[in-house]
Amino acid sequence: MENIEKAKIPAPNGLTLLYETSCDCEETVKIYEAELMGGPKKGQRKEFRFGCKCEEKKLAKEAQEQLKRLKHSKAMQAFDRHSLVNRALSRATFDNYETANESQERALRNAKKFVEKFHPDKPINLYYSGDPGLGKSHLSVSIANAVMEKGRPAIFISVPKLLRKIRNTYNKNSDVSEDQLFSILEQIDLLVLDDIGAENRNDWVEEKLFDLIDNRQGRSTIYTSNYGPDELKKLMGERDASRIINEDAYTIELKGDNYRTKGLRANG
Repeated sequence: MENIEKAKIPAPNGLTLLYETSCDCEETVKIYEAELMGGPKKGQRKEFRFGCKCEEKKLAKEAQEQLKRLKHSKAMQAFDRHSLVNRALSRATFDNYETANESQERALRNAKKFVEKFHPDKPINLYYSGDPGLGKSHLSVSIANAVMEKGRPAIFISVPKLLRKIRNTYNKNSDVSEDQLFSILEQIDLLVLDDIGAENRNDWVEEKLFDLIDNRQGRSTIYTSNYGPDELKKLMGERDASRIINEDAYTIELKGDNYRTKGLRANG
């Protein structure tokens, strides 16, 4: 910033022009001096700047960023981990995932490799398919937890629960908007969409899921489903399914017995 020295020139309202200077924005700034007429510093002289709005713009930008952070924080609360993961899954880790066959052992190896290679700038997509009770959600939660331990943000949410959260934003008393929720889901480093295909499908559901999945292209996403790749295409249509199962996705099919009902069958 270049100073242009001036002799003290009287100015209106008791101000004295000390000098002019040019700001980095190339605006001319005039520095005035005036005597304080009241308060604890009465009688002292203080400098005032006029002409450049840079400082005001900086303060306004900081205020906008603070408001944006506040809105983001409120939106993130909607994805509080403890409200999204049921009690059984909250304890899921790689160590307590029990494998019963080669498909499950392979799925576990791939899950660990996913975490090892995870980088937000090198997206990898996974599609876990198989019957209920084979550990698809268990592995996905374990991946999300491990990624967060590496310092990267991740969200695990079932598709039916996600759709309910979107609908809740239409409530006039909602603290967050649909756009804010989508902004987080679209930008989070890792998103796990659990149980895709379990939702009751209609035009609104298809539109919301397509928008989200399409905008996740180029970011790591994990999908779990009871539907195999071909079945998913029949359910969702080629356009929507191709956003999930494509050249960027690894499809992993789990096979075996439903571990949730093993005890029931053994005791039956």
